[in-house]
Amino acid sequence: MTIKAIFSTIAIAAISTMATAQTTEFTVKGLKVIFKPSTKQTVSAVMFFKGGTGNYGQEQEGIESLTLSATTECGTSKYNKDDFKDMADKYGVNLGGSSSYDYGNISMSCVKPYFDKGWDLFAQAVTNPIFDEKELGMLQQKLISGLKEQEGDPDTKLSDMAMSTTFKGTRYAFRPEGKPETMEKFTKDAVAGYYNRTLLNVNRMILVVVGNLSIEDLKTKIEKAFGALPNNVVATMDAPRSFQVNANTLNSEDRKLATNYIMGVMGAPEATTPMFNAYRLAVDILSDKLFEEVRTKRNLSYAPYAYVSGGFRPFAAIYVSTTKPKDAVTVMVDEVKRLRNNGFKEIELRDAKNQFATSYFMKNESTGAIARSLGVAEIKGTWKNEDTFLDQINAVSLSQMQQVFKDYADGIKWNYLGDAALSDKTAFEMKTK
Repeated sequence: MTIKAIFSTIAIAAISTMATAQTTEFTVKGLKVIFKPSTKQTVSAVMFFKGGTGNYGQEQEGIESLTLSATTECGTSKYNKDDFKDMADKYGVNLGGSSSYDYGNISMSCVKPYFDKGWDLFAQAVTNPIFDEKELGMLQQKLISGLKEQEGDPDTKLSDMAMSTTFKGTRYAFRPEGKPETMEKFTKDAVAGYYNRTLLNVNRMILVVVGNLSIEDLKTKIEKAFGALPNNVVATMDAPRSFQVNANTLNSEDRKLATNYIMGVMGAPEATTPMFNAYRLAVDILSDKLFEEVRTKRNLSYAPYAYVSGGFRPFAAIYVSTTKPKDAVTVMVDEVKRLRNNGFKEIELRDAKNQFATSYFMKNESTGAIARSLGVAEIKGTWKNEDTFLDQINAVSLSQMQQVFKDYADGIKWNYLGDAALSDKTAFEMKTK
């Protein structure tokens, strides 16, 4: 190991240990709160709502995204839409709401001197949104227009194909952002009812705050703003689990495009286990290999890559857009097979760890990013996994990485969007074993 790598490892361990000591959790009137002090000049607060697509059926795809967007876009009982926006603009307060597969959120970020103003807007958006019918209708049409634009985007279409086929029959086949045909049916009563009866429940909510604040002052603010939240029984929600792909399949759609879009989905271990971090490192190395072999050496694609999605149903994906799909897929499978059967090198693991450390610090440069990372980790199991992330990455061994890649790079669910005449099934049937 080089001197640079040694010092990098020491720094990672020291910084992550220090971060663990700073973060605290407490409960205010039944609401779980995670607080991380920061010396930054911005303060961020994120209210998480557990469940995501698990909170509704397929006929309601998009209702949570619309509802949470509306909390900061359609006014509150204290501020109408224009007053809310004017105050946010005046004090530089950034607010928004969104939803994904496993959770939704309402977020706020502002500079420290205007935290009281930002907190007031945030608290009103969470506790007293009015879902003004006119404003909600305008927001609805805006979101529908965006969804229709996405329908023409090949990458979006490919991603939808991959999720709907891979997770057919489960809530992960839903589109959290919705579809035009479902989005246009939602009424004010449906949206308000969904928020007040499903989401606004202390047993479904987690508050994360990151900033240079007094913890006692923060507790007072939280109790005043959120001390009277509904406290209703919540049905048992999904828990993280592993996902396995044991055989190759091909889902294709013929479309005349300038290039062909391909995504292969592989399994992944449960996102809360140490082996998941080993798998992330392995797939990160795979991504570098795909770039080298597919683009640099053979010029078959501009940007092939691989990644791991760490939701409650995790998976790995390999992606390429190319005019020569058979050649590109053959090279990609060969790389998966080579790493699966011949193993990784110690230097590859070390470099991958250093890349993760760099990306971790870059990702968490803002208080908003830190708050989101802590909240997502808590929803999956515990925020402590985020605070000790670099320690966990640094602890991954070569044998762990080799074993987990062998366990989950077993089969590939392929998705192909493009010229059907170039979709050679023999390439997609190639085994990784």
